[in-house]
Parts: sequence; C-alpha cells; structure tokens
Amino acid sequence: DPGKQWYQRRVRAQQSIARLKGMGVMTQRPEDFFAEMVKSDEHMKRVKEKLISKQLTLERTEKVTKMRKMKKLGKKVQQEVLKKRTEEKKQMMESVKKIRKGKADAEEVDNFDIDTEPEASGSKKKEINRKRKAKDSKYGFGGKKKMTKKNTTESYKDVSSFSSRIHSKPKRSAKNDKRKGKPQRPGKSKRANMKNKAKSR
Repeated sequence: DPGKQWYQRRVRAQQSIARLKGMGVMTQRPEDFFAEMVKSDEHMKRVKEKLISKQLTLERTEKVTKMRKMKKLGKKVQQEVLKKRTEEKKQMMESVKKIRKGKADAEEVDNFDIDTEPEASGSKKKEINRKRKAKDSKYGFGGKKKMTKKNTTESYKDVSSFSSRIHSKPKRSAKNDKRKGKPQRPGKSKRANMKNKAKSR
C-alpha cells in the first residue's frame, strides 16, 4: 500500500534526525550560510537585463493598445456629439420655420423666447435727435436715387431758372481768342513771303 509506505518512511526519517541530533550533527542550514552561485555574475546580469527589456516591451505594447482603444473611443464619442448637434440644429430650424408660419406650439415659442403678439398701436416711437434731423434736411434721408435728374414734361416746359448770361456761350473774337504761352504759328503764305523778304535782303 503506498500510503503505508509513506508513513513508514516518515517515521524512519524522524528517527534518523533524532539520532543525528544526539550525535551532534546539524540537520538544517545555518542562517549565515554562504553558497557559491553556479552561474557567474556577468551571466546573471545579462539575464536581468533581458528580463527588464522584456518587461519594458510588454508595458509599451500594452500602452499602445490602450492608446488605440482610447482613440477609437474618442472618435466614436466625437461622431456621436456631431450627430447630436446636427439633429439639434435640424430640430431648431424646423421649429423656426413653424414659428414663422404660425404653426408652432406654445412650448416651442417658450424655448425660443419670442414675443409672437403684435406691438400695441400706441407704443412710443424712438425720437430722432437734432443732428439726425439736420443731416436729413441737408443730405436727404434715403429713398429713390435712380432717375432723380430725369426731365419731366413740367421741368421741360419750366424755363424760369434759365439765364442767358450764365447759359449762353460768349462769341469768339480775335482779341478774346488770344492764347496764353507760345505765340501762334503764321500761315503758309505768310511764311513764304517772309522767306522771300529774307532772300531779297
């Protein structure tokens, strides 16, 4: 029986330990015992460096995988946020259209804080200051700009503003036609006579 054999061996080991103690032989290793290593220190140093490098590469790969997961998650969150924003914008545009057409509910109007009731007829208008009035009287205040100087039948027949002294051109004369600067060049015949006179001299 293996169980019986194990028990017998245990008993014999205990008996032998007791005999060795009686003979003064130590059966346990002392605390200050120094055993020389089978492997050299250089070899153990290389083993340690290899283990450290393996650990570092493992940590780096874990960090990279974690960063990739975070990036994917961030992209997913960003897409969800953009989708939510587009949906909100769409809803807002639809509600604005409803409010413009007058088909909106009371809740939608309250969300936008718009006063749909028309203003009272007796409400005070903003008073225009004096400077604004003066500029309006001097330069005008908008209105139609094109075709303002076009003649009408009334303006065509009205000659009250016409003045012959201002509008008529003065007649040109030899005295009035004197030009400033260089003297006028004589004509062809006059130049020929001048040449002949010069030769005769």
